[in-house]
Amino acid sequence: MVFVKNNALQLDFRRVSYFYLKFIYYYKILFRVSVILFIFCFTHSLVFSAMNSDTINKINPENGRKTGYWIITGSMSKIQGYSSESKVEEGVYVNSRKNGLWIKYWPNGNVKSKIKYKNGRSFGDYLTYFQNGNVEEKGVMNGGLLQGSFELYWPNGQIRQEKEFNSYGNPEGKVSFYYANGQPELKFEVINGKETGDATWFYENGDVKKEIIYADGVATSTKEFKEVHAHKEIKDPLIEKGPKISGDFNNSNSSLIDNYGKTYDKDKNILMDGEFKNNYLYNGRHYIYDEFGLLKEIKVFKNGVYVGNGIMGK
Repeated sequence: MVFVKNNALQLDFRRVSYFYLKFIYYYKILFRVSVILFIFCFTHSLVFSAMNSDTINKINPENGRKTGYWIITGSMSKIQGYSSESKVEEGVYVNSRKNGLWIKYWPNGNVKSKIKYKNGRSFGDYLTYFQNGNVEEKGVMNGGLLQGSFELYWPNGQIRQEKEFNSYGNPEGKVSFYYANGQPELKFEVINGKETGDATWFYENGDVKKEIIYADGVATSTKEFKEVHAHKEIKDPLIEKGPKISGDFNNSNSSLIDNYGKTYDKDKNILMDGEFKNNYLYNGRHYIYDEFGLLKEIKVFKNGVYVGNGIMGK
């Protein structure tokens, strides 16, 4: 009996010793990992701090020009709609000229565009985005001119335009426009920027709306058609078109119904600021007020559709 008890005690002791040694082993590993993480984070913060203080937003003392990596914030930018701390854009300057990839941001922090530059001029492929994160536009730039394939999208992700540009920056070949439901809106061909041959417009339900024949950019004949099938109206919560013009234009722009202008309400509060087409805001900002006359929201429109919000107070 004593022999059996001694064996049991020895077994319990070995078991306790095993778990104790295992605990010590894992504790040492955890301690080492913690030390490594601490050193990494501390070093990273030092590097980042040094980078911010030594290499960000620098001016060449010899010529007074911007050089190196720059982060432009709202307090440094003339662009309206950003708080003073918000990041507006970032990239590299060489002699105060943009070079390499520059990234712009919406006031909410989402990426607004990714554009490459060479000696201050856009160069290579680029992307722009809606505030909701969907791609708005993509193409290729060379010396500030569009070249190659170009695509424009609706906020819901549907393609809106497809076309090609030649080396002179003029549309070349087939051009297609689409409604937000994916149906074609207009199809035609161009040669060096001038319409040629048949151009066909469609209703939103797919029925042919109009046909025009072009020769060297000049319309030679036109046919119009009525809808055959039931009208199909596009209703998409992601798509908000520019509002109809409202308020009074300032005197200097009173005739610019299809161009740039500003409108004001009866209390002289600004209502709309931008480019108008067919009596609707096409590119610009719409200022919305509450029932007490206080600014509630600023909506930004581009190419006739809502793309995002501006920040109030600027």
